[in-house]
Amino acid sequence: MNRYQNLKDIFFQTIEEKCHGIYKQKAYFHSLQVSTLTQEFALKKHLDIELASIIGLFHDYAQFINHSSFDHASRSSQMLLPLLEDFNDEEKNIITNAIKNHSDKERIDDVYSEILKDADVLAQYLAEPDIILKASYQKRLNLYVK
Repeated sequence: MNRYQNLKDIFFQTIEEKCHGIYKQKAYFHSLQVSTLTQEFALKKHLDIELASIIGLFHDYAQFINHSSFDHASRSSQMLLPLLEDFNDEEKNIITNAIKNHSDKERIDDVYSEILKDADVLAQYLAEPDIILKASYQKRLNLYVK
């Protein structure tokens, strides 16, 4: 997981430089929580924990750096790609596709995209249990909270 640690250092440094106040807190809290949840889901599905960790940590990267949610999934994927020089092409595709796909909670994608979508919804719920979710989000949440 040395590659993950290196990327985590870059993530923290960038958030420190680009985010302030409550936005910095949200960047840290949400990203780390989603990363932890993707790790747990990866363990249960016998997936690569390192890849899952990175996917969870960087899924909203562009949103925090650019201070905008506009097309943030695709932008996060693009922003992360140059940082993945230590990864092979298959690993890069897994990471970038999962991040790129995570905003479309209605569609079913590959297993890494799905664990990220579920982790993202669950983290949102845990941070704000009274939140009113879209139907597609609620459907995912119902898998974990009855």
